[in-house]
Parts: sequence; structure tokens; C-alpha cells
Amino acid sequence: MPTVELHRHFEAGIRPETIARLAARHGLTEVRTRSGAVVPGADPQDPGSIRRYYESVAAGFGAPDGFPRFTDSFGLPLSVLRTLEDLEDAVVDQLVDCAGRGSLHTELRGSPFTYQEQIDAPAEDIAVALVRGVDRAWAEHAASGTFILAFSRQKGVGPPDAPPAQRQAAVVAALATALHRSDRPVGLDIAGFPETTYPPRAFEEALAPAREAGVPLTVHAGEQGRPPDFTGAPPALIVEAVERLGARRIGHGTSLAASPDARRLLRERGVAVECCPMSNAKMGFMAVADHPLPLLLREGLIVSLATDDPLMFGPFTVAETFEAIAGPLRLGAADLLALTRNGIESAFVTDSRRAWLRNRLAAGD
Repeated sequence: MPTVELHRHFEAGIRPETIARLAARHGLTEVRTRSGAVVPGADPQDPGSIRRYYESVAAGFGAPDGFPRFTDSFGLPLSVLRTLEDLEDAVVDQLVDCAGRGSLHTELRGSPFTYQEQIDAPAEDIAVALVRGVDRAWAEHAASGTFILAFSRQKGVGPPDAPPAQRQAAVVAALATALHRSDRPVGLDIAGFPETTYPPRAFEEALAPAREAGVPLTVHAGEQGRPPDFTGAPPALIVEAVERLGARRIGHGTSLAASPDARRLLRERGVAVECCPMSNAKMGFMAVADHPLPLLLREGLIVSLATDDPLMFGPFTVAETFEAIAGPLRLGAADLLALTRNGIESAFVTDSRRAWLRNRLAAGD
């Protein structure tokens, strides 16, 4: 069955084959973590070696050093993204690959400041290259996608005289506003941690110009808490993202399980939820069997399914993710169809693209 994916971090969704090709392009022979350590026995030009490296990262999530190893493992895809051309090519490759695996529409997200770690270019040029990749994928391959420019909440708001990397909210919001067009939307996302220290209201002023320009916003919210109380990311933060920032979608939103009132608000306002059960389980926030996805579906919320960081978490497609969660959550083919329909209705696309996606789904493409 065709799928739609709305929550996929760009660098964490690059295929091992693409990483190997870019590593060869730049003559990279060692896998280095984000902290600079060399991974013994891992070859950045060998897709099989790359897969084995990430299998070891995923297998170690339960260990005390599991989370540091996870964050460090982003060093590999980032190390091969050396030029604006690399960014553009990798966006095209990922969208085309997702389309070839059954995704009618795929939305990628990432922060221009993250890619500046390797690319000596202004954040504006990086954002343009990412969006240009989306345009090329559609023009050359009819692979539908949207790019969502993100910023880290912990680096979102600094003093006016701080460098751009320390006041990312206003800078990324301005970039999204400049690149967003009615005939080709560009989204905006708040990511990072911890949620309670940097609540949605902290970014209300910085994001106001983007909101006024109609830039669609999604917010990582209600993710970093654990049942039953979800103190690390209470549902009140989801409510705040909707009421104060005008979020159209919520990323993760697992703490909705604890609040009928928050669920009612999202249902009444048509705010969608991007569920990533495999990610939540791997990160230790919530077991797959306890995920509220079935509850949200039953209550009529606009829920879609996503991989989040497939390079690190395992399933590389929404179809494979559904296969992994269907048993524990007692989901069937009708649920996957509902998730796909919800993804189409909540995608950051034009009305004409949405109609095209509806027709593709109806045709069984």
C-alpha cells in the first residue's frame, strides 16, 4: 500500500549507498563520529560496513553510553556532506529512493546550521540548496517532497548581538519565510532538547514573521517524557505549541496519551500528529506496545506514521515501520490506509499537489 512520510530528518535518512558515493567523491576513508573519534573497522565507502556500524549503534541503545553513541553517529552522514552540491544531490537521491519504495510524498527536515559544521557557506545558501533538491526531485523524477527548515530549541533565542548560530529561531524563520512560496511550500520546525527548559512560548516573537507569512509550522513536542506522568514533556507543551505558535502539526506527541483535553484541542483545530513509535521505543521514552497511536486514530485525530531517523533506528520506510509496529499495536491494513490519507491531508503541500496525491492513492500507486 502507498505511504506518506512527514517526519524524517534529512541527514539521518540518507541511504548507506549515498553516503558511500559521497565518501568516495571526497576521498574519505575513515568513519568519524561527531566528536571526532575514529570508528575501527568501519569503511565510509562500503554500504555494508555502514549498515553494520549503525546496527551496532541501534543494538547499544540500552547501554549507559547508548544516547551519546547515537548522537555521535550523526558524524558519518554529516562528514560526507561537504558542498552545496552534496546537499542538493542527497536530497534528490533520498526523495527518489523513498518514492521508489512506495512513499507518495516525503518531507525531509534539517537545520542549515548543522550542515555548516562541514560546509563553509552562509546558512541562506545551504537552505537554498536543500530546497533546490526538492524542486529537482519533482521536476526530474516526479518524486514529491517538501523541505522543512529546522532549528535547535536550545540554540534558538540568544541576545541580539549573539552570532546567528546562537539565535537560530529568528534566522531559520527568516530563511523559511524567504523561501516559502504558495506554489512550493517550505516548512519550519522546532527540534532539540530539553522541551521543558525551552518551551514553545520562548519562540513566539522570533517566529511571528514566519507565521504571518503563512509558513507551515511543526513542533517537536510531547516527545521527551515517559509515562505515566510525562514530566519531561507534558501535554501542556503541545497545547502551548498550538495556541501560542499556531503549529499545524506536532512531532511525536506521545504525552497526548495523558491528556484527553489536549487530544480534544488537536482534533477540534485539525492539528496533525507525526507519530514515530520505533524512535520513541529506541530512545527509551515509550515501548511500542504502549504508544498512543491507536488511541489517536480511534479518537479521530489526524495521525501519520514516520521513521524519524531511519539510518540509526532501523526501518528505512514507513511500510517497514508499520510492519514492525502492527503486531504490538494491533493495527491492520485499514489503519495503514488511514495513516496514509492523514499524511496526505496534513502534508505541507499546495492544494493541487494534495489533489494529485489523493488521486495517486485512489489509483493504488
